[in-house]
Amino acid sequence: MSQLVRLEGTPEKAVHDIHFKDLVFRHAEWELPADKAGSPQAAVDVPGAVYLASASQCSLVDCVVEQVGTYGIEVGPGCRNIQVLACTLQDLGGGGVKVGQGSSHATIADCEIAHGGRIFPSAVGVWIGNSGDNQVIHNHIHDLFYTGISVGWTWGYGPSDAVRNIVEYNHIHDIGQGMLSDMGGIYTLGVSPGSRLAYNLIHDVSAYSYGGWGIYPDEGTSNMLIENNVVYHTKTGGFHQHYGKENIVRNNIFALAREEQIIRSREEDHKSFDFTNNIVYFTDGKLLGSNWSNNNFFMDKNLYWNPDKSKIDFKGDSFEEWKERGHDKGSRIADPKFKDPDKGDFTLEEDSPAFKLGFKAIDLSQVGPRRKN
Repeated sequence: MSQLVRLEGTPEKAVHDIHFKDLVFRHAEWELPADKAGSPQAAVDVPGAVYLASASQCSLVDCVVEQVGTYGIEVGPGCRNIQVLACTLQDLGGGGVKVGQGSSHATIADCEIAHGGRIFPSAVGVWIGNSGDNQVIHNHIHDLFYTGISVGWTWGYGPSDAVRNIVEYNHIHDIGQGMLSDMGGIYTLGVSPGSRLAYNLIHDVSAYSYGGWGIYPDEGTSNMLIENNVVYHTKTGGFHQHYGKENIVRNNIFALAREEQIIRSREEDHKSFDFTNNIVYFTDGKLLGSNWSNNNFFMDKNLYWNPDKSKIDFKGDSFEEWKERGHDKGSRIADPKFKDPDKGDFTLEEDSPAFKLGFKAIDLSQVGPRRKN
């Protein structure tokens, strides 16, 4: 069967208060229609083996979805207050969880989502489309060929329902794996007031060519808060904003990307972002990538370091020239004094110069599932 469970009310009368616990769902299959080559992005046309529509106050707790040729769970239109808690979604033809347009207030928490995209490689660990007030928290997402978590489905500055989405305390790693391009550990689209990406640990993101980024605000991402994340070992960069406005990027660690560290692609007439109190540490590649000429961004109180100081320049400018342009006037070039960055330990020594710039230690002890699946 293409779906194992369909829990479906009507727009006039939602089904409610149905709960699945300690159940295992296996062996669903789905094929693309004969006249369709695939989805434009994120394998969004692939259904979930467990499907909910026009449902409220329903949950899956301590369940397993595995060995399915589809997404694991799909929260369809008309849903509200759906919870997916402490579930294991693995060995998937598609991705883990889809939360689609016309739904809101879903919670995906304490789950392990792994070994996905085996039939549809562009599938995403957790995909949130035009949907708001969702929480994706404390999940372990790994071994995928595309993005870990994707939020938003509006390209540009048009109206979007993907507002007030919270993505926190997720451990995302080993995605991309050199198969596809243009991806991120966390990928976002559209105007997103009230949305927050915080306390996520992201590492080992690798694309086929371009676009193996850690945190990737893509087209139109605006009014989003990105703070207290640790991102390292990405191919193309720890942070990349294609275009957007008025995003706040603060108190993050972006480390050890291979090609470039911080990327800003499209230049526009408004301010792209505030980039403050971050640590950027690298040994390979360049510090800044793409376009930084129009000065419509604010950067200050950041700490930059490469053990080979001759490799630190700001898109061709020296640090002094960069500051004369109005950027990073209160920033420093200095060793942040990580405990063991080569082994992924970015704990700061007590005498780190980052603290003098106002950086706050990032506590990642709560990252990932809080309970065993």
